[in-house]
Amino acid sequence: MICNEEYISTALDIPVCYAQNELVISSADDVVSYEYSEDGHLWLKTIKLEKCNRSELGGVLTFLKNLQSISPYRILSDSSDRTLKTTVYHGCHLPLYISLDGTDLRLSYPICKSGCVQELLKPYFADGGLPENLVAAIFSRAVKSVCELHKAGWIHRALCSRHLLLNQLAQDKDSLDVSLCGLGSIAHVKPNGSCLNRTGLPVIDAGWRGWHYQNLLDTVYSTHPVAWYSPEMIAQDFQGYGEPSDIYSLGLTLGEMFTGIPPFVGTITPSLIFLKKLTLKEPLSLPSPPNTTASAEMVSVFKQCTHFDPDRRPTADELLQLPWIQKGLSTPLTEAMLEPFRR
Repeated sequence: MICNEEYISTALDIPVCYAQNELVISSADDVVSYEYSEDGHLWLKTIKLEKCNRSELGGVLTFLKNLQSISPYRILSDSSDRTLKTTVYHGCHLPLYISLDGTDLRLSYPICKSGCVQELLKPYFADGGLPENLVAAIFSRAVKSVCELHKAGWIHRALCSRHLLLNQLAQDKDSLDVSLCGLGSIAHVKPNGSCLNRTGLPVIDAGWRGWHYQNLLDTVYSTHPVAWYSPEMIAQDFQGYGEPSDIYSLGLTLGEMFTGIPPFVGTITPSLIFLKKLTLKEPLSLPSPPNTTASAEMVSVFKQCTHFDPDRRPTADELLQLPWIQKGLSTPLTEAMLEPFRR
């Protein structure tokens, strides 16, 4: 062969700027657009498939396959039942339907007016977190959703406050529950029916997901998505990772909600985050905002979830049995409780 076919294919998928000999990365805004439906009940995400390279198209297909595997109804159609009372299954917030218009793939989600947990946090304030009773109410419901996901044989792999969605209960419009979004990273715990755990990392910087990680580093309070990853997930060794990795991410999300600050904030370089996670084996501490003291129960939950050894972390089902979690589940969660933190 005169040319290496693999090299040519790679070059076609990742354009190179001739003048500077640098990779040309298209803006995520060029690949994905967002809008509301005319009746205001749906949030529409449109992926421009012609703007995706070969690798990204493969990621889109895997994403659609995973969504359809989780959903109990057929969503790959414009004729899906729009009278469904909920699109939350196995703890995940799923699209109501998916349609294809030419090369535009449109995912239509029911609107969650209360948004996500991250929108309640103010990292630029010393007391930008949430009070413990509200943290417990949100965290306990997040654990319940993760438990449902794990029982179905899936792991999320990207849990953080940005991916905890506050949705209305179908049977009680005044009450809120927590469902999981950011489903571009979900995967089966055991890949391809294997008895082994997963070893690879999810794709972070994919245009079809609607953002590049560089867009998340605009302020001093930003951090890289891998900051929520567990040590065993980053290690990528033969032991691999599974459900305990999500528990670790949940623990860091607990700290994020209480302090208002993402983990490893200011450590922008991913390699430095990797190094810290793999070498710092002592227990993580839960910082407290000024004039605020975390209860011993919450500190205990945080330390259990973020233990370096995945075998010593509780399962989501075991977390649900803890008194602090049960108290959080019994605490009402309403939009009225969240309103003061939106100002």
